[in-house]
Amino acid sequence: MMDNYRFSADFPRVFRFIVMMFFAVFPRLLLSPLLLRISADLGISYDQASSFFLTSAVGFSLGLITSGFIACRLTHHYTILSGALMTGISLFLLSTVTSFPLFHLFMGLLSYSNGLYHGSGFASVTRIVPDRFRTRALSFHEMGPNAAFILAPIFSALMAPVLGWRGVLCATGIAAFGAALFFLLSDKGPNDCGAPPNFASIRLFASVPEYWILLLLIAISVSLATGVFSVLPTYLQVEHNLPERMLNTLIGFSRVTGFASIYLAGHLADRFGYRIVLASILLFTSVLTVLIGFVSGPLLLVVVFLQPAVTQSFFPAALSAVTRIAKPEARNLAVSLAIPLSNILGGGLTPMAFGTAGAAGYFSISFIVLGSLGILSVLLLRSLPATIRERC
Repeated sequence: MMDNYRFSADFPRVFRFIVMMFFAVFPRLLLSPLLLRISADLGISYDQASSFFLTSAVGFSLGLITSGFIACRLTHHYTILSGALMTGISLFLLSTVTSFPLFHLFMGLLSYSNGLYHGSGFASVTRIVPDRFRTRALSFHEMGPNAAFILAPIFSALMAPVLGWRGVLCATGIAAFGAALFFLLSDKGPNDCGAPPNFASIRLFASVPEYWILLLLIAISVSLATGVFSVLPTYLQVEHNLPERMLNTLIGFSRVTGFASIYLAGHLADRFGYRIVLASILLFTSVLTVLIGFVSGPLLLVVVFLQPAVTQSFFPAALSAVTRIAKPEARNLAVSLAIPLSNILGGGLTPMAFGTAGAAGYFSISFIVLGSLGILSVLLLRSLPATIRERC
């Protein structure tokens, strides 16, 4: 019977999680294209404003860590719904801010709300399909954040000149409430309870070397994807004097190829194994990241367009490998513990370091250093087995 299984039959059930994944990523991504507008309005420098990325990463990570406690009581379904409603409320509050400390506070609340989704979302998606289709399902699930990476800069480029950054956040808040309503009214699908992050479970993961190697690789990949995305608009405006609308549109459209690469990476990982796929993605992305710091003029625009072509396709294969380490009832815990550290490093400290380096005149060198680290990280894949089996 399993041989007759068709993934297309379960895609509508996966799609509702794609939508919720989008709204767990899109609001935080608006900080990147709006950063210079926000810093000017609040009367702070762009390197000070880059500290918002760290606040966002910490809030998001706290949401991931505590989501297990919430999911074990509310179930995965209502944890996801609560996160979406809190996201809408946070966006409205953030749009009213007039001071630097309050922006940190509400940015942390927004990011915490976004973090509630991921553990429950990934666990639910892996429950929908058979194990041998898990990577493919997670690849389609990654369409949510990939669409967010495309639309955040384009939406900002189109609407910020008209509505201002506050209006952009308000409009996104309304859309988040709409997504919550859609999720509430649609088929619930898997509605299991999650596992809270107890110390015994953490010790189990801590004793598995493959888990920590994958975590480090995910952190580097987040730096190459989210970290670079976060600082590119500021870098291109400050260092290369490119117009805001043009560069944000370019950055948004540069993510379109990610849809095809995400599906292709999931298919290739299922067929040839995850190691060769992850190595190819890391190497390609890292080389282009180095080039961002070297080139200028039209060639820079070409490199900026190509750099994210396959970056997002890293995560389905890597997270699928992470979930294979854990038993079904602990998969949300595996994801919720793996992503926080990588997110703080890649999505928080990396953009903040770039902002500090940029203010000191070393913006270009930052891209060269990060890309070089990515190239070296490919060597870590040799430490992983060809097939990862359930360990805890």
